[in-house]
Amino acid sequence: MDNGNKKAGILPEDGASEKVTKMTREEAIEFLGLPADADKEAIENRFWQLSKKYRVMRGDEAEQKMADLSAAYDIATGNRDLREQAAEARSHEKQFMGKTKAEWKNYVSYTWKYYVAAVVAVIVSAFLIYTFFFKPRQDCGIISIGNFEHTEEYYDKIVRELGHKYPNLMTYNYVVVNDEGQDEDIFTNQASITSLYSGANVLVTDKATMPYFFDYFTDCTKLYESLEKTLPEETYKKLTPMYMSEKEYRKLIADYRRSKGYDLSDKEADLSNYSDAKIMVGLLIEDEDMVRKLGYTNYWKKQPATVVIGINVLSKDQDESAAIITAMLKGL
Repeated sequence: MDNGNKKAGILPEDGASEKVTKMTREEAIEFLGLPADADKEAIENRFWQLSKKYRVMRGDEAEQKMADLSAAYDIATGNRDLREQAAEARSHEKQFMGKTKAEWKNYVSYTWKYYVAAVVAVIVSAFLIYTFFFKPRQDCGIISIGNFEHTEEYYDKIVRELGHKYPNLMTYNYVVVNDEGQDEDIFTNQASITSLYSGANVLVTDKATMPYFFDYFTDCTKLYESLEKTLPEETYKKLTPMYMSEKEYRKLIADYRRSKGYDLSDKEADLSNYSDAKIMVGLLIEDEDMVRKLGYTNYWKKQPATVVIGINVLSKDQDESAAIITAMLKGL
């Protein structure tokens, strides 16, 4: 219960007369005008009756009465004795940096999420600094984000045949909607999004993951049309264009955020300003042999192996991105 001492670190006895602070529990109950066998409810009711009376009074005398009342209430309820017992027990416990083992446990239970977030932020920042300032300048990039594993030998061979000496080939096992109870990694999730801003040419996901990365794909209609002329007919027929509209994407993200318990702003909830026009965002491959040749191992338990290949909207050279995808598919 709030006994009128609202500032952190202020104890009920602060400001009270020594006559009151030295009282026993029985004396404090008598001070409140109650019988010796008064229960906690009676003590609380008496405290509130007297506190209302003193709060309307003015002057130093009223403040002193209120201070004495708070101290007497603290003693009568047994709170002072419990606090002193706890302090005595604490004085005999081993302490590290001013806290006992139990206090550290309680502190960590409330703050560990903030420290994890801080560590992730530091790691991601270090990754960015290394990528943009110390790592040899990349001349192309293929980023794979999905619930899969990937071996990069095939991609490395393709881009080097195209004349690239410093390819950035990165794979992130990222589970967006985890309805299969699979392990997740906070650092991987953060780093995968960060990597897209490196200007990588190509973005590869799986069928389940692609819709959540709509914003990072650019329209690949021209690429798909050109592939009909450059790919073997058998390979071309195994490519399925994937379409999505901005309105579908915004609704998907809004529903996803709601499922995570987030409150949406009016702007996020209002889909009326988004277009219904569907964009060809990527090329879906469901042929398991082609997926395997590209170097992917599916991690989904209930979904077949798939990949969706598209051009990263942040790519600095869209034509070169299309050329890399063409070479990737021609080599299958």
